[in-house]
Amino acid sequence: MYYQFSMQYFLDAFQPIMSCMKVTLLITFASFIFAFLFAIILAVIAMSKNRVVQAVLKVWLSLFRGTPLIAQLFLFCYGIFPYIPGVADIGLTAQAILCLALSFSAYMSETIRGAILSVDKGQMEACTTCGMTTMQGYTHVVLPQAFRLAIPSLMNNFIECFKGSALCSMVGVVDMMLRAKMLANKTYRFIEVYLCVLILYWLLNMIFVAIQKVIERKANAKY
Repeated sequence: MYYQFSMQYFLDAFQPIMSCMKVTLLITFASFIFAFLFAIILAVIAMSKNRVVQAVLKVWLSLFRGTPLIAQLFLFCYGIFPYIPGVADIGLTAQAILCLALSFSAYMSETIRGAILSVDKGQMEACTTCGMTTMQGYTHVVLPQAFRLAIPSLMNNFIECFKGSALCSMVGVVDMMLRAKMLANKTYRFIEVYLCVLILYWLLNMIFVAIQKVIERKANAKY
C-alpha cells in the first residue's frame, strides 16, 4: 500500500504536541530533583557498616536496576500507590513522577556514593577536628566537592530521566508522547505525527546537552 507523506499534517502536529511539553518537562525536572534527593540518602546509607541495612539496600537497588521502567510504572501507579493513604490522592502525574524518582535514584545513588568516596577522607577528619558534626561535614565540605565530580554522570542521568518520561504515557499521563499517540490514532498519519514528536524530543535533548556542557565548564573553572 502506497503511503504519501503530508507536510501539512506534519506541520499541524507540532502545536497540539507542544501544548503538552510542559507536562513532559515537569515530569523530567521533578522526577530528577526527587531522584537526586533520594540518591543522596541511599548513598549515605550505602556506606553504613550494618549488614542488615546493607542487605536491604542491595535488594532495593537490585529491584529497580534489574526490572524495566515500564513494569515499575504499571506496578506502582496501578498496584501500589492507589492503596497508600495520601499517595493515592496526589494524582497520576505525581505518582508517575514519584515512580521515576525511585527508579532513577537507584542508579544515581551509585554515582553519588562513588563521588563521595573519591573525596579525600582527610576532609571529614578535618571537619570533626574543627568541631563539626558528621552531618555538617557532609553538608558543607564533602557533598559540595562530590557534587562537582558527579556532575557529568548526573547530567547523563538527567538525560535518561528525560527520555524515560515518555513511558509515563503508558499509564495515562497526557504528555507529549501520549498526545502524539492520540493524534496519530485520530488522523491515521502515523509517520507525520511520530516524526514530529521525535524531532521535539531530539531538540529538547540537544538543548539539555548544551546546558550540560556549560554547567561542567563552569564547575571545573573553579578548580
